[in-house]
Amino acid sequence: MWISCIAVLLAGILFSTTLDVAAAPAFYIVNQALFVCLAGYLLLPAANDLSGLFTNGLIHTVLFIVLTKLTVTTGVPLSILLQVATVVFCLALLLWSLSQLFTAVFPGKKNIRGIIILLLTCLTTAPLWMGPVVDIHQADSRLINWVVSMTPLTHVSVAAEYDYLRSEWLYRNSSFGSLPFVYPGFYSIAAGYFLLVLTLQIIIRGLTRHPQMLISSHWPGKKT
Repeated sequence: MWISCIAVLLAGILFSTTLDVAAAPAFYIVNQALFVCLAGYLLLPAANDLSGLFTNGLIHTVLFIVLTKLTVTTGVPLSILLQVATVVFCLALLLWSLSQLFTAVFPGKKNIRGIIILLLTCLTTAPLWMGPVVDIHQADSRLINWVVSMTPLTHVSVAAEYDYLRSEWLYRNSSFGSLPFVYPGFYSIAAGYFLLVLTLQIIIRGLTRHPQMLISSHWPGKKT
């Protein structure tokens, strides 16, 4: 637990260093949403069933709403705050669903949350490390749109109506801002999360009811 607390403290310091007093309020909202998703996932108790899943998702959402009241959010309409809160809720459901799935497939593993946070970090930073790839394939707009659409940073930014890829820092350090791309719509993002979480829950339910599905030569030591 203390390792998670230290990780959240370091993340808080990192997120705070990215804040700019001259930045748009939407920038703060995006920053806070990502921090809440990270901190809540590291610190909250495991969601072992559907009730725990939704409880943790609601806690993420409430923490985000409380945090927005403690910082500069002047000028951010309530509709935008609700959109970002929706994405926070959806992202939390996805993280905890992945945790449930990994726990079912790899029982006894101690570092599941760390693995999922690593995956989340890779997806969130995709506009940076995927830059050289899209430079090579500039003609393939489908690849560019796919990379933009898959990152949680896009999802939160779309909800906040913030064009993050053309913000000053990312425009200088990423190739995406100067390339033609299309952000996904907010309702498409929400529907995508819903379908993904629903799919994961169906798989988890199947593995829970039929644990013999995992018993094969590829899973040595797995017992019913």
